[in-house]
Amino acid sequence: MYKLIIEWKHFDVSGKTCARCSATGVNLAKAINELQVELALKGVQVEFKETKLPENRMAESNEVLIGGVLLERLLPNAKAGENNCPSCADLMENFTECHCRTISKNKEVFEEIPNELIKQAILNYLSNKIMKIQVLGTGCPSCHKLFESVKEAAEQLQIGVEVEYIQDMQKIIELGIMSVPALAIDDKVVLAGQVPDVERLKEIISSKVQLTETKTEDCCSCSGKC
Repeated sequence: MYKLIIEWKHFDVSGKTCARCSATGVNLAKAINELQVELALKGVQVEFKETKLPENRMAESNEVLIGGVLLERLLPNAKAGENNCPSCADLMENFTECHCRTISKNKEVFEEIPNELIKQAILNYLSNKIMKIQVLGTGCPSCHKLFESVKEAAEQLQIGVEVEYIQDMQKIIELGIMSVPALAIDDKVVLAGQVPDVERLKEIISSKVQLTETKTEDCCSCSGKC
């Protein structure tokens, strides 16, 4: 099972947030719910994280991060921006104007992030992500050693994938494994008959992590303030 952390950041004053951030939160919940069956079939478990921001972190308000990656960086032709948000200004004392993040895609500007864009970003993230790591063996000391080393390598890389230990001979035969222990990533054998050290295993696993942020116009989480 792969655990995907989706984080929603929004400005908060005594439990209240601005209208656009609130709408983004509703759309985010809807998107996760609509993808629930598809994600379950992929072996993905979503962990939702809500981060309430103080005034000095206003630039991050209305951010959505998927696996630690900003949503706009997972969508083609998308970038972050900002515009005046009267709702935020109403929450802040002595402010007549306040700016909040926006997302633009193909020249269309969204103050609240639509659930369709959220779903697209989630699926784009997962399309290039390692979903399954398996150590296959017969229960021998070398097999157990590889299993423990692969677990340590995965933990150090913080890729959020649970390492499975498979002793099913039918599965080993199906994958065409001629010698054990073996390591398979997403049902593709990448190592057989060897027990490399943790550093080498990290290199092997990292070479299979193909997640790269979708190229967008240069932007950062400051919403254009830097």
